[in-house]
Amino acid sequence: MSTEPVRLLAAGVVEDLSNSIADNLSRYTGGDFLDLEKQNGWAIETALARWDPSIAASLDPSGTPAAEIRNSLLVYQGLQGMTPALAREERLWTRLCHVECLDYARRRWLGREEKAESAVRLHFFAPGLVGCRDGNAIGRLWWNGHVAALAMPDDIETGLRRLLTRANIRLQIVDRADSAFRQPLVSGIFRLLGTEEWFGSDDAAIARFMFEVNKRSGGVVFEALRPQAIDSHLQVCLAAARQRRANGRPAKAAA
Repeated sequence: MSTEPVRLLAAGVVEDLSNSIADNLSRYTGGDFLDLEKQNGWAIETALARWDPSIAASLDPSGTPAAEIRNSLLVYQGLQGMTPALAREERLWTRLCHVECLDYARRRWLGREEKAESAVRLHFFAPGLVGCRDGNAIGRLWWNGHVAALAMPDDIETGLRRLLTRANIRLQIVDRADSAFRQPLVSGIFRLLGTEEWFGSDDAAIARFMFEVNKRSGGVVFEALRPQAIDSHLQVCLAAARQRRANGRPAKAAA
């Protein structure tokens, strides 16, 4: 496999593109940016990450759960040397969505012409952590893989299956940074996702559970606990979530 440095846009190029979405709509829906890509500020190489650009042609734009799992695995494993710090860089993800991965991003997210402009802003750019992690067409795939690898480093594909079973499972876990990026805790949550069928009952189940996890986990040093102790703690959270449901109390949104 032949790799090359991952490229970024200059901040000014990102700003110009963001201000010109309406003017460039035909490029997004059926054209490209290759003429602009020859200009200064479109190809700033990073010394940290490399990849094989042919990966872009292998991405499946169907949006099925199986496609999201496979795409996440391709992007996470294909971007060699990527770090969470670099993965917060809007200039990287915006470059990929406008050049190498434009066809995938277009086919995946621009199916409704009347909403194309808002879809471009959400999925072709990546402002802030939320934009990189949840909105950008390629960035979200890398972050899926990162969370799955954090939780199940020896079986990332199974981790992705558990994370992406329901959209709200990803939302509730990833949006709660206190749990999603504490390795012992998120590993325990993924173990539970693999055995507890209750999480598949409805979207509110995972929301109730994660609310209890956040409420009951403050000050707990999970890094010092054995997996069995973490599993016991999570069973207490699960029981409380089930009781919350039985009492008719609403699930709390991710905070």
